[in-house]
Amino acid sequence: MGWLRTVAVSGSALALSSALAQAADMPGYPTLPPPFYLQDRPLRPVELSSGWYLRGDIGYRFQSIGSSVSGDTTKVPNLVGAKLDNVFMGGLGAGYKTGWFRFDLTGDYGWRGKYNATTTSGTTVTGKIDSFTVMFNGYVDLGTWAGFTPYVGAGIGGANLIFSSYQNPLAAAPMPSTAEPFHRWNTAWAAMAGVSYNFAQNLLLDVGYRHVDMGDVSGGPNGQLTVKHLTGDEIRIGIRYLIN
Repeated sequence: MGWLRTVAVSGSALALSSALAQAADMPGYPTLPPPFYLQDRPLRPVELSSGWYLRGDIGYRFQSIGSSVSGDTTKVPNLVGAKLDNVFMGGLGAGYKTGWFRFDLTGDYGWRGKYNATTTSGTTVTGKIDSFTVMFNGYVDLGTWAGFTPYVGAGIGGANLIFSSYQNPLAAAPMPSTAEPFHRWNTAWAAMAGVSYNFAQNLLLDVGYRHVDMGDVSGGPNGQLTVKHLTGDEIRIGIRYLIN
């Protein structure tokens, strides 16, 4: 008679399962969770929902210049060599991301760096140059692995270069315009690459490289000194805040 007990137990189990299922579907009864082996793993928070973000960056710029030209040798002597010190820089911006593409508008300030030039007589002419750039940038994000997203990008915009504090120790008499800052706006462009890391919800750490070309600047007495082709190679670190 063992088979009768087996049938009875099986039938009772089926009936109990059916009753529990019907009860779970009735209003007022709690819905039972699925078995643990059918439950999905917790979903990772969505990186951003609106697409908009804010950014802030700091960095160090290795600066280079081309030739230095005198427009009037009675005011600025002929120069045979020049260099510009490296500087720190920082910037803010806002942008939008859609799929693999990002676009942002940024403003960056390069701290005042010392300019040194050697004259044909062996003396040194000095000054200071600082910069402000406004750039519209586009990027391509190249996929995400374990939270890391490499990218490449390019930008176009303008650079305001300021030359100030010109000094020539051999000048017969300092001219009133010697220390006057000279401002010049140029077309500027940039190329960049880097990687971002999603270290917290709505926050990304961004580490990157940027090459920026800012054009020429004039300074010195009556603006007769022209420093040509100022460029920078920047190592940057920043934070992007993703707006919900």
